[in-house]
Amino acid sequence: MAEVSIKGVRKAFGDVQILRGIDLTIANGEFVSLVGPSGCGKSTLLRIIAGLEEESEGCVLIDNAPVTGVRASDRNLSMVFQSYALYPHLSVAENIAVPLKMRTLNTWQRLPLAGRFMPGAKARIEDIASAVTEAAQILEIETLLDRKPGELSGGQRQRVALGRALVRQPAAFLLDEPLSNLDAKLRVHTRTEIAELHRKLGATFIYVTHDQVEAMTMSDRIAVMMGGEILQCAPPQTVYADPNDLRVAEFIGSPKINTLPVEADHAGTLSLMGRPLPLSAANLRGPLQMGLRPEMLTLTTTDPMLCGRVVHLEHLGSELFAQIVVEELGVRIVMRAEPGRYDALQPGQIVGMDFAPKAALFFDADGKRVRQVVPTKQLVEAV
Repeated sequence: MAEVSIKGVRKAFGDVQILRGIDLTIANGEFVSLVGPSGCGKSTLLRIIAGLEEESEGCVLIDNAPVTGVRASDRNLSMVFQSYALYPHLSVAENIAVPLKMRTLNTWQRLPLAGRFMPGAKARIEDIASAVTEAAQILEIETLLDRKPGELSGGQRQRVALGRALVRQPAAFLLDEPLSNLDAKLRVHTRTEIAELHRKLGATFIYVTHDQVEAMTMSDRIAVMMGGEILQCAPPQTVYADPNDLRVAEFIGSPKINTLPVEADHAGTLSLMGRPLPLSAANLRGPLQMGLRPEMLTLTTTDPMLCGRVVHLEHLGSELFAQIVVEELGVRIVMRAEPGRYDALQPGQIVGMDFAPKAALFFDADGKRVRQVVPTKQLVEAV
């Protein structure tokens, strides 16, 4: 397995800039997900790593060796595509064996009938069969080896595609939205299998997805991409709890983070709807955005910080989400509540909400994280 480094990679198609200077290092054995909305450049970046696209500027290094100009077939990388790209006329075993046959057998040795009688072919074919069996055992698809792709479910086809990548023993695995064709229930099961496979192999995985749940549940680190740039690359919990950009905060997390306008006065004290918060920010003035995750809000009947009208409820069994309109701000926010509070959150009801100000996230007018906000008492003590 190998370390993969991306240094200053840019990509343009004509006048359209797709990647705007990407710098990222994936450590040996690490699972990194490239996540972001459609069109952000994540699949283009993966194809550049694979050698299927050529970068306009910058370079890609595999184990500190530049691979610019090196053909995709010579980079020792295995790629799993969204469509699986299985040959319908070949069996599962034959599909898995394809990359090994292309690598180890010459043109004559690959002939359907006479090939096995060519000099040196027998031993190589036996080695290929052994590698296919080993990959099938790891992925638990030994009973499917004689079937054709048309006889398999979506999850089984996805395993076959992984098996074909696995037999090459590549420097890294590249996966481009491999679960997008599966139904919701199967996606949950298969992402667990991929995470377990990564732990079993200790291999380098670079995974592209637009699904934040896939990225959050499988990855060692998440690289959040938007507009051809990486906005933040960090462990999943860090990206969720400590985003460095409002766009990251809004993209990661479901339901989306609530944002409310606050104001920093001449003394740096923050206020919400004219009501002072026990927070200050040195050398900061003017409007800010305050971010509150749905779980940060709680119901209260005593001196609430926010009041609003319940307009919609989503009961998901183990949790309850209430959409509440705060008329004074003209915004709709989402609060996560215990299912037992269902009766207190009926549509049309006016409810009071509270939150811990020190747990809120703050962003400036450009959406950049403001980290100098501290409890007022703490600021006074520091002075």
